[in-house]
Amino acid sequence: MTLTPTETVTEQGGSGRTRWGVFLAILAVPTLVVAALIALLIAWFFTDDSVASDVKKTSCAEALAFGGVKLPEGAYDAWCGLDAGPEPRYTARFRMPRGEIDSWVAAGFPQGPELRTTQCGDAQVDACLNAGPVAGERASVQIDITHESRKWSEVRFVAFTP
Repeated sequence: MTLTPTETVTEQGGSGRTRWGVFLAILAVPTLVVAALIALLIAWFFTDDSVASDVKKTSCAEALAFGGVKLPEGAYDAWCGLDAGPEPRYTARFRMPRGEIDSWVAAGFPQGPELRTTQCGDAQVDACLNAGPVAGERASVQIDITHESRKWSEVRFVAFTP
């Protein structure tokens, strides 16, 4: 059959194909990525940080007693932990009145050493103390003190067996 110039040809009829499938596939990838990130954020939010860092929260009385001292009167915002490992290593952080630091250190270490303000290792630390085990004590102690204001100081305490 030959076509004459006046005849029209109709297209073959068939189901129309849309591009919605391609569009949805393109949208699915970023949606799944965002959903995975939200799931990871929720999992991170509800996990205990001490498990990941191998630090077990402990009582401050136990942590400070290992180094031969007690939590000072007026201390607040205290957190204490025990690092996992073959030898015990207790850490403590708390805030205390700045004017009571010298008397707290003197009561805890009557044989010395005294706080020093030089050679503390960290430029942010205002005073520090390193005490090795002396008679009657079983642990070495490191104390770093940072003055936050005229009235308050943050104390970081570490007691460990050498």
